[in-house]
Amino acid sequence: MAESLETDLQLTWRSLGMQSSDRIAVDLMAERSDLALVSGRANLAQAIVNRLLTRQGELSLLGHPDYGSRLYLLVGEPQSRRTHLRAEFYVRESLGFERRISEVVSVTIAPIMPRSDQRSTLELQVVVRPIDQSEPLVVNIAVALEG
Repeated sequence: MAESLETDLQLTWRSLGMQSSDRIAVDLMAERSDLALVSGRANLAQAIVNRLLTRQGELSLLGHPDYGSRLYLLVGEPQSRRTHLRAEFYVRESLGFERRISEVVSVTIAPIMPRSDQRSTLELQVVVRPIDQSEPLVVNIAVALEG
């Protein structure tokens, strides 16, 4: 079952609020003088975060014009119901290209907190059903609304 979710190089986790074009905080994880690998559900979770935080079209020159998401278009937008609906649409649209996901079960966005210091961050919870698996995978991610 986990074979269908594949294996990849393990990346260090950048601060999830950082824009995807800021690759300074992303690096390969070393393990005993070799590169660490991630596989199965953890690999799918890493792939979801990378896909959502990469600007759609950023990898066009490498032959992947549809890779990424349009969440970057929300930078500068206020926390509002409209912004939340657009974010949900962009997440579902992006993950529709991920062949290891059979279904996007839900996309939940934390409620708007008027006096919170987190007003400039969308807190997303994405629940997907991996192919060939019945148990859903939950991924939490923060998306910055400030540039």
